[in-house]
Amino acid sequence: MNEFKGKKLLIIGATTTECDIVRYAKAAGIYTIVADYHEDSPAKKVADKPVLINALDIDALVDFCKKEKVDGVITGFVDILLKPYMEVCKRLGLPCYITEKMLSMSTNKVDFKETCNKYDVPVPQTYLMGSKIDEETLKRISYPVFVKPLDGSGSRGAGVCNNETELKERFEEAVSYSASKNAIIEDYISGREFLLDYIAVGGEFRLLSIFDRFMASDRGSAINYSTISMSPSKAVDFYLEKVNPAVINMFKSEGFTDGVLFMQGYFNGKSVKFFEMGCRLGGSYFNHEQACLGYNAMDMIIRFALTGKMVEDIKTISEESARYKKYALDCNYLLKGYDETVAKITGMDKVEALPECIEIQKYHDVGYHYSKDRTVDRPIMVAEIVADNKDEVTRLVNFINKEYDVFNERGESLLMEKLNPEALFQ
Repeated sequence: MNEFKGKKLLIIGATTTECDIVRYAKAAGIYTIVADYHEDSPAKKVADKPVLINALDIDALVDFCKKEKVDGVITGFVDILLKPYMEVCKRLGLPCYITEKMLSMSTNKVDFKETCNKYDVPVPQTYLMGSKIDEETLKRISYPVFVKPLDGSGSRGAGVCNNETELKERFEEAVSYSASKNAIIEDYISGREFLLDYIAVGGEFRLLSIFDRFMASDRGSAINYSTISMSPSKAVDFYLEKVNPAVINMFKSEGFTDGVLFMQGYFNGKSVKFFEMGCRLGGSYFNHEQACLGYNAMDMIIRFALTGKMVEDIKTISEESARYKKYALDCNYLLKGYDETVAKITGMDKVEALPECIEIQKYHDVGYHYSKDRTVDRPIMVAEIVADNKDEVTRLVNFINKEYDVFNERGESLLMEKLNPEALFQ
């Protein structure tokens, strides 16, 4: 992307995940600006220009872009920032791939399910959508069921309920996470969870990747970080043959033409069911895409922000992209408990020295204190690995599990359970 040297890119949002966008753009010579209402947001420490503007204040963002002569606007991984991104681009006449329908399906679970049903894209049965549970609904529910906020994101306030008592408690929590104070009760779907990424270019679509999500036994039923994510997915062959045509037909019929789209669902070996969609960067697998495919969605959305085009010719992107020839893994190390302080981290240097480790995301360091809050997961480090075969996967995961640890002042490990790599191939 050397042709963009000196171009000004505004990134709406400045969390740790936006750091990836900043670094990628800066490496291409792009002048990076990040905006949110926190003075010390992580991405502000790596951007060329940090700006103290509320990311939801569209007027202020538009005024700033005009004064700064910004060439393009982008956002990253947060659903709530999609609408400001769309509105700012619209008012400035800058490229924006999101449509009103894409935004609705990404943030309104009712619209998502109704649209999927319209095009025979499989989703679970819904029992209720509302602010309270009536007695008639309670009588006809078959457990287990899954409860989630109507308009939530990141799995906050969502989870499995195995009986009426759990349902009532979880439903109340889900409502508290919903902007509209409504929640959904639906069939609990089982199998291996997966997350997939599409790109759209001029009305044509490519499935870039499917990552299976593996959880250690101490994980909750609704989380935003898997213990390990891995591609190629066990579902990839079934998906491409049986499900992919219906999903692409839905996207085309609803007028989606450009951008990135992710979907989450479950595969039980015989069927797929989806529970969520987004029109932003999803699992942050762009480093894996680059290492395994030679192209990635991060590059494409930055390019789109500055030119209005993701790639010159989508025919250069293989329709077999999701069938990775190597194993790509995100190994997430997550903190447990609360009212704890990170006093010591061991093994980080050994993980960084691994040639198969293509990227490491460090969320926190020694001195970090955390208390009980509404956060679902609290990552401290993610190791992104690319391996040639199953034996290499097992060796590498075992090595990182053994060497990397995080301790409190009492010498106790603060890490949640680490996944046995044997589970990846069962």
